[in-house]
Amino acid sequence: MSRFRFWVTTSLLVASLALAGCATGPSAQIEAETRNALPVAWQETARLPDVPTGQDAVLKELLYRVQLGPDLAIAQSRLKEAEARLMVARAGLLPSLSVSGSQTRTEVDGGKASLEKIGSATLAVPLDLFGANRARAGASKARAQAARLDAQRVASATRTNMAQLYIAYRAAQAQVAVTKANLASAEESLGLAKTRQVAGLETGLGVPQATSNRDAIAARLPSFLQAQTAARLGLEALIGDKPGSLAVLLEPMAPIPQLDSRQAIIAPQVWLDTRPDLVAAQRRLQAAGLDARAAQRDRLPNLSLTGLSVETDLGQGVSIPSNSVSGNLALTLFDFGRLRGLAQAAGAQAETEALVYQQSVLQALADLETQASAVRQGERSAQAQAANVASAADQARLARVRYTSGLSGFLEVLTAERAAYEAQSAEVAAKAEAARAQFAFALALGL
Repeated sequence: MSRFRFWVTTSLLVASLALAGCATGPSAQIEAETRNALPVAWQETARLPDVPTGQDAVLKELLYRVQLGPDLAIAQSRLKEAEARLMVARAGLLPSLSVSGSQTRTEVDGGKASLEKIGSATLAVPLDLFGANRARAGASKARAQAARLDAQRVASATRTNMAQLYIAYRAAQAQVAVTKANLASAEESLGLAKTRQVAGLETGLGVPQATSNRDAIAARLPSFLQAQTAARLGLEALIGDKPGSLAVLLEPMAPIPQLDSRQAIIAPQVWLDTRPDLVAAQRRLQAAGLDARAAQRDRLPNLSLTGLSVETDLGQGVSIPSNSVSGNLALTLFDFGRLRGLAQAAGAQAETEALVYQQSVLQALADLETQASAVRQGERSAQAQAANVASAADQARLARVRYTSGLSGFLEVLTAERAAYEAQSAEVAAKAEAARAQFAFALALGL
């Protein structure tokens, strides 16, 4: 009967160990399938245009300041927490040493007293026979790596947000400048209409039309000023500074910044292994698989060794040493399914992380190609708008010449000038959109 029990116990242990070894199988399979599904080469990313760039000292200063902002501080705090948990997990694999001491004074009848001193040292060595603690330590290490990569991704996303707000500020600033210049031109046209009306060279419609054109342009100015203020306040909040602190730094006119990331384009397989958020998702997947392995192996026996050394001092130079070594084997035979439930929950969590990783990679692929297309189309739109500005300016100049020569009416001048203003405003918007796409593409690359 004892031999039968031995073989039953051995069979259960072997089966449990086999299950523990297969705990991370589905997760590893999904990870491999995701990698194999990557394209051999990029599509939209391989057709990016040449983007003219320049140094922007203000943007450089803002990017330096944002490193000290609250978002990065939160990410660093989470990283410290993950590293501390890793320290705790690693400590579970190492021996622990504890010491204790006590002193007892005993008095008996007759007034005679004795003093007994006891000192002890205990060394406990966890053998981790089936690797449950090692799996947990590996999971903690993977999570610490994920937290470090998350901090990098937060830094990249924060820099991108900073650049987007800066682009919005410079675009609003350019719109204000364009609107003010065209408002001055509209005032000049209104003055010309009044002069010609006084001279009897203009009908009564010229002045009202010029006034309406001037007022329409002036009505757009407050919205651009508001957008400029909102972008500045957003920049100040992002770096954790008080409102108005960047007013002097941002006041001088500057062009909308451009970014060329073509030199940073890498192959899809390399991109998967270097983009911080995707590598972090991969580390979390590995951590979940190791947690599942540890949960399975918690159902196996736990073996540990304990060494105890005791020294008892009886006084008068008499001491009694005592040393012992013991081995402890613990196995849970019945717990109403608690360990089995924990193992199943850990396995389900590993499957969830695998699906999250797969979805993250697919979304990142789509985002990268989308942003690459936006960069290409944005640059094309900006070039087309620049040509439109030149053409509209020529038409406005010719319309004024024809009007002063008496060859056309004043409405033709106002229409041409309004078209020139709309073209300039559209060019600013196109440049801003192209710049936003350039910085978003850099983030999608993992920069």
